[in-house]
Amino acid sequence: MQNKTQERIYFDRFTSTQSWHTFTKKTYSRIAQHFLKLDPKKNDRIIDMGCGTGELTKEIHNLSFKNISGYDISRNCILMAKKKYSDMDFKVKDIENTELKDSSVDFLFYSGILHHFTDTKNVIKEAKRILKKNGKAFVFEPNACNPVLWLFRNKKSPFKSENLKTPNEEFLTKDQIKYAFEKENFRTIKIGCISGISYTKEYFQRLFPFPFFYVVHAYNLFDAILGITPLRKEHGSFIYGYFEKN
Repeated sequence: MQNKTQERIYFDRFTSTQSWHTFTKKTYSRIAQHFLKLDPKKNDRIIDMGCGTGELTKEIHNLSFKNISGYDISRNCILMAKKKYSDMDFKVKDIENTELKDSSVDFLFYSGILHHFTDTKNVIKEAKRILKKNGKAFVFEPNACNPVLWLFRNKKSPFKSENLKTPNEEFLTKDQIKYAFEKENFRTIKIGCISGISYTKEYFQRLFPFPFFYVVHAYNLFDAILGITPLRKEHGSFIYGYFEKN
């Protein structure tokens, strides 16, 4: 379930005049490279589910995947995406009910979107419906087991900040994501954790007052260090997962 009105209000507010530019260019490129490990073909139909203002969608498009669309529930996000990337297909859509034909999509991309649902069941059921047989889903999600994310964004933490999340958000673990897809008869190809995911100063400026948004540099450094240690395997800042429809 998801309170869709809350989600629209939150993201429409942040994207009325500028993009939701969360990650650095290097990070978007790194996420795209992880997606390429699923070996998509140039003419495959790809949908970025919960595309925001389209930065990651554009990154995939630039790799010569022209048959890609971006869907998001926020009208302002889609307006901004269309303004920035006028040569691409962006639509206001609810990813729990896309209205697409059955078995019509080759690849689905879920980057930082699943944790916006208190229950991912309907999202994954819709994925199962619209994916072709052996179609694949790529997932990239904040890791509930990451210590920094837990400290500031978990509802059980004494240091949690409601400004950093929408009311619907609840971070997921690897096991929760794996179970949710396998319950809907998806095969898990691979799932793991990574770190070294860099945020932009502009993103932190939206969340913190001056001078606290400069903490982005300390966070990025911490996550880069975590990324070269064995701890990243369970406590890395993001989970990546590859799933195939049976």
